[in-house]
Amino acid sequence: MRRMFVLGLLGGGVACKAPLTPEEDRGRAVEWVRTHSSEPVREECPADRVPEKETKLGDFKTHCDGRLAWCARQCSDGDDATACYSLAYGFMVKDTHVALMEPLYRRSCVLGAMRGCTLWAGALAYLHGSSDEEKVCLARTYEKTCARGEPMGCAVHGFDLMIGRHAPPDLKKAREVLERVCKATSADDPACESARDSLAALTSLERNPGTTTPPPATRPRPGGP
Repeated sequence: MRRMFVLGLLGGGVACKAPLTPEEDRGRAVEWVRTHSSEPVREECPADRVPEKETKLGDFKTHCDGRLAWCARQCSDGDDATACYSLAYGFMVKDTHVALMEPLYRRSCVLGAMRGCTLWAGALAYLHGSSDEEKVCLARTYEKTCARGEPMGCAVHGFDLMIGRHAPPDLKKAREVLERVCKATSADDPACESARDSLAALTSLERNPGTTTPPPATRPRPGGP
């Protein structure tokens, strides 16, 4: 009887769906994000969304492997901060669909991912440029995520303090901020790498106090993990 039932199912045309190809998976994820992500409000500043308490992320580098479309659904419908962050990270690394980074990092920030807030600010600057008002917003965001202990926020905030981007340079405070970065994260974190570069430039400035132009140093681009 059991054998007949199984044969009946097979004979009745019941079959599993073929798995999506990587191209199909990516295409569905992109379409889902474009359709379901609300357009970020230009007047909204990431600093105003920085959470008081951070949502711990899972392994965002592998979270969406082979299941990008699933991650897109989890981000918009499942309130999964890791899915949002992981998907944005994947788009950035592949350098495709970079315009989708902004709504994804924004969503991860809203769901409690502290670095998502830092990278949302970075995406705004990278994709849209910055007016004077927006630059103040971005600086406020980096300062606020840094105050919450987010290393990339501190790497950018420390750099800005060093060169005096929004106020006269404050080398003492810049060093205090930059020296916290690598203590709070791993040595291979882009935030730590950026902080080390900035500290080297800062040391040169401290040894040459009459220097008016900072030595070559690249402002951290908050687009890495």
